[in-house]
Amino acid sequence: MMDLSHMDHQTELQSPVMPESARVSLIAAAIEELRPGVQLDGGDLELVSVEGDWVRVRLKGACVSCSLASQTLGGVRRHLMKVLGAPVRVVPAID
Repeated sequence: MMDLSHMDHQTELQSPVMPESARVSLIAAAIEELRPGVQLDGGDLELVSVEGDWVRVRLKGACVSCSLASQTLGGVRRHLMKVLGAPVRVVPAID
């Protein structure tokens, strides 16, 4: 499992409500921040969609068969909650 707790996003929310396009941009940027760390372990992440509080992420490479992939998704969820200041659900995209 990869430790994602050291990653910190510097974006602060200006108001509790933001346009959906800005929210999706924050989510995409936060996932891009996490990718290099995941890639060090031979995996990768791809943002597939954002629908309300559901964020679909495609796991690639070593993440596909890793028994700790759910822990990685949990780390992504915690990071996104910190960035957004609101709860989200991170689920794997299934092809």
